[in-house]
Amino acid sequence: MHKDISIWMPLYIGDLQAKFARMTAEQIGATLLLMMDFWKNGAIPQDLATLCSITKLPQQAKAKTLLNTLMTLELFEIESEKIHSNFLTNLKSQALQNQQMKSEKAKNAAQARWGKSASNAQASTKQSKIN
Repeated sequence: MHKDISIWMPLYIGDLQAKFARMTAEQIGATLLLMMDFWKNGAIPQDLATLCSITKLPQQAKAKTLLNTLMTLELFEIESEKIHSNFLTNLKSQALQNQQMKSEKAKNAAQARWGKSASNAQASTKQSKIN
């Protein structure tokens, strides 16, 4: 697993299918682009031109409708004129914890396998002669 958590994002199919059930294909694609931008860059300015740029939606009216839908579905919230996602922030925290836990387990396993202690017999560099 790569150390930079911003290059991957978990997608829980069941959760997203339930949230996307009444959305159009265009809205689903735009939502995924918005989710990826938030995951990588954090809070998004609450500006329709920026929202259109991220989501590739051709009209600001569509972007505004999408944002309202996403707030209703509790995928995104607006705080201090920025678009945030508690849903994604929680997923990212969980993913970071999982990554740290797996890294710690791997370090412990490597130490157990390769670590030397005084009680371990040391191999000799000389070959013994057998007649």
